[in-house]
Amino acid sequence: MQEPFGEPPHEPDAVNPFSVSSVTEPGTSVTSPPPEDGEDGPQRLMRPDRPRIWPSLVLPLISLATFLLSSLVMMVVAFFVVHGEFSPRMMVSAEAMKTVSSSRVGLLLLVVAPQVALVMPTLIAAWLSPVGFSRRLSLIRGHWPYWAWVAAALTTPLIGWISSIAVGSLMEESESLKMMSDIFRGHGESGFLIPLALLIGATPAFCEEFLFRGYVQTRLNRRIGPALGILLSSALFAVFHMDLIHIIAVFPLGLYLGVIAWRSGSLFPAMLGHFVNNSISVFAVVLGPETQDQDPTPEMALFLLVVIALGLFGAMLTAVAMWRLPVPQAVTLRAKPAV
Repeated sequence: MQEPFGEPPHEPDAVNPFSVSSVTEPGTSVTSPPPEDGEDGPQRLMRPDRPRIWPSLVLPLISLATFLLSSLVMMVVAFFVVHGEFSPRMMVSAEAMKTVSSSRVGLLLLVVAPQVALVMPTLIAAWLSPVGFSRRLSLIRGHWPYWAWVAAALTTPLIGWISSIAVGSLMEESESLKMMSDIFRGHGESGFLIPLALLIGATPAFCEEFLFRGYVQTRLNRRIGPALGILLSSALFAVFHMDLIHIIAVFPLGLYLGVIAWRSGSLFPAMLGHFVNNSISVFAVVLGPETQDQDPTPEMALFLLVVIALGLFGAMLTAVAMWRLPVPQAVTLRAKPAV
């Protein structure tokens, strides 16, 4: 049995839900374990292997509240740091907000602190979970080899671009996305491109994945099955972007990340894919033309060619992993015994 990172090698009462011993070959039937002696149906539904569904829906609401509150507080702090003053009228001024976002310190305050606030309820809930922190968030090795992790991550930008192109052909880019692109382009042209790509890539890859694929999807998959679990967690992930164009564009990406997290039995491939997608997107915005009527530069054309080639290669390997590697089977997840 492959053990989760940081966990003792043998715990008879704690079962890894995504270990090699808990998977089945495609096409074979999957059955839930029978109730233990003396358990009836209602009692079984209260056991840890069939988690209640309401925490998966309440926790995102709590996380959204902490995110919005932190965003408001950090906005005030950023205005003081950048402008030296604050007034409520600044918050509705596009120019004042753009000035704050164009500052490296202001950008850090507006991006990092709200993301940390977003994930804090998840970390607390996972820490209090009776089944253990790493198992609750699927921070385990899973059963995919490392090459499949990398292949799935390389495919992610291709999924994101196809979705963006499809949405962009039907709907005009929103003002908030245009402003975000201008901010990224300004930071990239000032020599902050690589730190910006790492910041925008790593922060959501940790914080958002812990919440949506780690906590929410893991619980929903065991409660209502992977199909509905992935669909609902991806919908929540998309809605959290709070911009209609962005919501529609990232929904397919959320579905893809949800599938690879479920099929691999680990959150790590989804985190890696999220990081690669966001980082590549920052490079694409900075290197790309500012308007659609402009031709891409030779650097941008080469960059696109490399990313697309790696994405297609990754997609082929990911398809092999999906086809050849076993499908996770739901098993009983018991609380760890008290020490």
